[in-house]
Amino acid sequence: MRASSPLALLFLLLLLEATGGGQEAHGPFWVRVLPREVNIPPGSSFWINCSTNCPQPEAWGLITSLTQGKKVTGPGWAAFQVVDVRAWDSAARCFFTCAGETQEAVATIKAYSPPKTVVLEQPTLVDVGTEYEFRCHAYFVFPLEKLTMILSLKGRAIYSVSLARSGYHLVSANVTWISKLQSRLQDMGQLLSCHAQLNLNGFLVIRSSKPVRLHFQVNPMSQVVAWVALAALAGLLLLISGVFLLQSWGLLQSQALCPSGGTSAEKV
Repeated sequence: MRASSPLALLFLLLLLEATGGGQEAHGPFWVRVLPREVNIPPGSSFWINCSTNCPQPEAWGLITSLTQGKKVTGPGWAAFQVVDVRAWDSAARCFFTCAGETQEAVATIKAYSPPKTVVLEQPTLVDVGTEYEFRCHAYFVFPLEKLTMILSLKGRAIYSVSLARSGYHLVSANVTWISKLQSRLQDMGQLLSCHAQLNLNGFLVIRSSKPVRLHFQVNPMSQVVAWVALAALAGLLLLISGVFLLQSWGLLQSQALCPSGGTSAEKV
């Protein structure tokens, strides 16, 4: 939810009280917070509204690790400004104390920036069987430590790298992923794509590049060498086969000259 003014939040709060919406803590009295979930870009500010049906609260406030700004109060409600949010996952707790009893309601806050653009460069033309380099760019990403870069070929993921160990960054960052793959003849003309995936505790945000078509060149000399090697192998096989056939023919001739049943001397 985007940042809202305290007056707009108050109007929505009155509506929620009439319809029973909003996060509510029950007990001798109730406490509500609005909005319950906040999704904003890093560095943004927003207002959060706390309300109660306690006629004369003894104490109230907002508990959060985030930086607070202005505060506006009215009968049964208080609006708090939260400024310059840099933590990607945080919370804010509204509380009211009434007749010695304290109740609270919690809002969750996520600050993130999915890649605005993911670009996969066209790999340079290389010979089949050699390595080619690919470069994938993801722009304006936050939080960087929750990013995984994925490379897919023919729609199937073949390679990935996680930036979990990149360290914490307070602002959006640009990422360039450079690696190498082996060029294969069966991949000629296939589509290669790059994807940037943010995993925010199971909440996935994915952006993809435009696919590029792989083109390799077949080296004529390598073809000649391959054909020569194939011809040499075929010749070797023929030679071995010929030797085997000659040996077999000689064995048959020997058996013909020496029939079974005894030697020629024994016949005499």
